[in-house]
Amino acid sequence: MSKIKIYELADKLGVERKELLSKAQEFGISAKSTSKSLSDAEVLKLENFYKKSDTQEVFGEEESEVETIDVPKKKESKFSLLAGRKPEKNKPKMLRKLPNETPPKLKRISAKQVGALVVGGVGFLILSNVVLFGLMASGYRPTQKIIYQEVSATQKASGNGLDLQAKNYLDGFVQTYFTFPEDEKDQEQAVKDINGYFVQNLPVISQGIQRTPSKFEGAVMMSLTDNEATYKVTYSAGEVTTKEVKKGKDTTKQNVVKYHDETTLFTIPYQKVGSAYYISDEPYFSSVPDLQANENQVPTKTWSGTDNNSASVKKDLDKFTKSLFTAYTTDGDTLKLISKGLSLNKVQEFKSLDQATYESKGDNKYHAVVQVTMKNALGTHVENYQFTIEKQKQSYFATDFKHTLPEGKKE
Repeated sequence: MSKIKIYELADKLGVERKELLSKAQEFGISAKSTSKSLSDAEVLKLENFYKKSDTQEVFGEEESEVETIDVPKKKESKFSLLAGRKPEKNKPKMLRKLPNETPPKLKRISAKQVGALVVGGVGFLILSNVVLFGLMASGYRPTQKIIYQEVSATQKASGNGLDLQAKNYLDGFVQTYFTFPEDEKDQEQAVKDINGYFVQNLPVISQGIQRTPSKFEGAVMMSLTDNEATYKVTYSAGEVTTKEVKKGKDTTKQNVVKYHDETTLFTIPYQKVGSAYYISDEPYFSSVPDLQANENQVPTKTWSGTDNNSASVKKDLDKFTKSLFTAYTTDGDTLKLISKGLSLNKVQEFKSLDQATYESKGDNKYHAVVQVTMKNALGTHVENYQFTIEKQKQSYFATDFKHTLPEGKKE
């Protein structure tokens, strides 16, 4: 059986395309627009649902008379990026009284009970005020303030959690906008899907809007505020050319689409109304900035400090450092006895101590700058550390770990 799209199945079943898209999403079918192709199992599931619904409506009409009025369909607007959405059809739902069903009885409160509740509430308020005034007279002042603050989408994204509802809505719009099929019939439906996000028809004065075929590849949200979101979008842009094709003695012209990859920043103005969202203005494009810093912008990392210890002290500190990183990758109990700030890391294997300097800070304390080689499933790699070593009787203890080299001057 050939693939059938949602809007084609909607026309076949005689239901609204948006309604069928919504029902498909309720059934767990991953679909962002009505141009989504359905599998045979998905088509069968939707057809069975509407066949069952039609049967139930017929039985409902036999049991009770329902007056219906035929409303003529509105003529569809012309193909335009700003065409309005087709309103969804609201099907009348039939409510029937079940056999032996009796209406629920309302529990009535007597006038005596109402009076008791009023007197009790007034008495509680008077008693509360008396207690509060007594406390204030004795010098008590409330120290706790209640602050009501609406956390913006920017604050949520920066530290208190992302506004997932806004992101989910905008993700869908980005995918819909950058998915534009080659077939003209599918293009018309794609335009309607895009316009559905705007709700209203925005005023446009231009020389005409044209879209070429495109395929959505992926997107990363770069920023999110209360009324604007920016994505880094990767898509395949289609370039349409015409070539002549011979069929027997006849020659016809045929469109050929060649795709190439593009990356852009895509900024979307949007608004929230209640718990819903809509695209409030035309989205706009900008170039992707170069996020790679250059050499002149970054500080230099070097080995700093001097190792002003005797050979025997250097040997003991190296021995301790090797034991430290061996325990770091093998033995959590030993690690706790000789350090604070490292957790057992068995996904790696300590291979070697490559470089180490220990600057004496007095009182048997040393500032260690260390480079080690580690091994994991990817192979071997280098890791840098700074930490403090303190001598305690005949042993050493390490704290204050940082995974970085100190900043310094170029050698």
